[in-house]
Amino acid sequence: MKGKLASPLRDKPLGTTADITEHTIVCWNGEQLLGIHLCADHPGVDDMFDIDHDFCEDVHEHLEEWFADPRFSQRPALNEWLDHTGLADKLRPDA
Repeated sequence: MKGKLASPLRDKPLGTTADITEHTIVCWNGEQLLGIHLCADHPGVDDMFDIDHDFCEDVHEHLEEWFADPRFSQRPALNEWLDHTGLADKLRPDA
């Protein structure tokens, strides 16, 4: 499942997300796929999670819908978070 989710994200700009549900997104940080829960009450990252068997079972129906009609977003809050963690600088080609 990780490969199927990562493939379309690898070619997109840093900070592009696969919008699995309203508050569950997946992004490629240049090295690995990240599962992210968004805050429900304000813009921003709530926490990260592993994209594992349990996740896939929990959101199976949402994943099927997403693969049938992929939805991507650019999220400024995610880019800010990537900058804050140092991942954005590490992933820039000139770094």
